[in-house]
Amino acid sequence: MTHPELLRARGSAETSAPCENDTIRVRSCPTCYLCGAVGTLLHENLTDRLYCAPGTWDFKCCSNTACGLVWLDPMPIESDIGEAYKNYYTHAPQTANTKSSLTERAKAGLIGVYEFLWRFTPIYAERQKLELMYLGGLPPGRVLEVGCGDGRNLAGLRARGWDVQGVEVDKNAAMHASATYGVPVFCGAFNQAGFRDQAFDAVVMNHVIEHVHDPVGLLRESRRVLKRGGHLVAITPNTNGWGHARFGTSWRGLEPPRHLFLFSQRSLEQIARTCDFRQVNTWTTAARSVWIVGGSLRVQRGEPIRHGLPLITRTIRQALLHAQALIARHRDPDAGDECILNARA
Repeated sequence: MTHPELLRARGSAETSAPCENDTIRVRSCPTCYLCGAVGTLLHENLTDRLYCAPGTWDFKCCSNTACGLVWLDPMPIESDIGEAYKNYYTHAPQTANTKSSLTERAKAGLIGVYEFLWRFTPIYAERQKLELMYLGGLPPGRVLEVGCGDGRNLAGLRARGWDVQGVEVDKNAAMHASATYGVPVFCGAFNQAGFRDQAFDAVVMNHVIEHVHDPVGLLRESRRVLKRGGHLVAITPNTNGWGHARFGTSWRGLEPPRHLFLFSQRSLEQIARTCDFRQVNTWTTAARSVWIVGGSLRVQRGEPIRHGLPLITRTIRQALLHAQALIARHRDPDAGDECILNARA
């Protein structure tokens, strides 16, 4: 018998790619997860134009301006959230691209030149800090990455002396991390891994907190396994960023129905303090906005994610929009497309 609070995601996703007709059961979430205030409608009737998950989706925003949390209402129930990841990029077959046309070489060349030029700017240094999860200036210790994906970040930290451990719920990604990089990965939920108290000097998560049903539980478990004075670093899309204002419902950071909660600096700080972290710092960055811009342009055009290169004209437009994102972040420190939380246990 269906629980009275459980509903069905409305309709099916409208996209240019074939979609499955499966439905996702959902639960009504009219009030804020963090502060209990009533939510106000922010975006409605959104579809998954990237990975073709079924349903239409609404985002609510907390009416308490001191909080500002954004969330899906209704929200997929935990037992059905896997339906939203059936066509996710980690499940796509990895096929080698054997084509080498003049156009493709030109596109690759443009991207290569663009990336090379950034090496001579402060943006490159900021990207390096992001890749190291802002641990580059710390003495190496034991680090846990929650949602480690294919293990690439952990391999980079291990090369710099860190003793690494990963947690990943996606079996394909966890197998790739172990087979390709040889990093130890627990495949399953973080709270089922059985790590002892104060086992790690750092816990990091890159675009993970927005995917979980219980962000407070995630941070509390992170604090439990951190040594006193250890660092928590979490990176997530910024609802107050330039990209959200520029693209609206097409912003890559929304990604319904996989992104359950979306944060700003205010809500990140609030959740960290709720979990008794000390020395809580937040800031934003536009260093990787080029990829968020590219994804937003795809959403805008209703094009599912592909691993191929974008069109030349779109590559140029993406670069110009990235420049606008960087200028916006320079003018307003809260305008970066990604939020960073750095807190001490």
